[in-house]
Amino acid sequence: KQWYQRRVRGILMYCVIDDSWLKCLVAEDDFLELEHLPTTTVKPVGNEASRNSCFYMVSPKGKRCYQALTELDRRNWMASLTQSSINALQRTNSTTQGDHVARMHAIAGNSVCADCGAPDPEWACIDHGITICIDCSGVHRSLGVNISKVRSLLLDNWTDDIITCMESKGNSRFNERYEHHASAADKISCDSSRVERDVFIRRKYVEKAFYRKD
Repeated sequence: KQWYQRRVRGILMYCVIDDSWLKCLVAEDDFLELEHLPTTTVKPVGNEASRNSCFYMVSPKGKRCYQALTELDRRNWMASLTQSSINALQRTNSTTQGDHVARMHAIAGNSVCADCGAPDPEWACIDHGITICIDCSGVHRSLGVNISKVRSLLLDNWTDDIITCMESKGNSRFNERYEHHASAADKISCDSSRVERDVFIRRKYVEKAFYRKD
């Protein structure tokens, strides 16, 4: 496969999906790891006709724009990357459960749900690096994996690389940006209904209504 990555000054790169990584060929039999798929979300660029072969890969480390050779090639790559991300999550080997839950809750803000503030959240959005409660996790799942990748702290498998990505963000840092313009009236609480959660979470993550852009 051949991709043009806009961030590398117009250089054409040969890329491959290898296990849990998207890699590019930099020399004969020498590959550079570009994206860690379990913590990366694939998103379309938009409706711009001039960029219909482009897409984004968003991770806790930032967002990169890629361009395939054709629009059809872009669709094939997006589908393959999304499925490879799901497969990689299912293949992960579990770490000691008590250890990783304690590590997650020790991150600033993670002892409560990032959305409603409920204590001791047992779910996480690994692409955002946040912990959430079971009630909010249902709304996140309904958004699709292109918006939120939801994992259970207790039921799913966790690896050190996913935990490290989570530790690089956390609820407090995340909400400084994603709830920057949210008023007290905009926010929800642990007593909020499913409808109220749905409205707030969609505004926060899909519409980015409270997002600080700088």
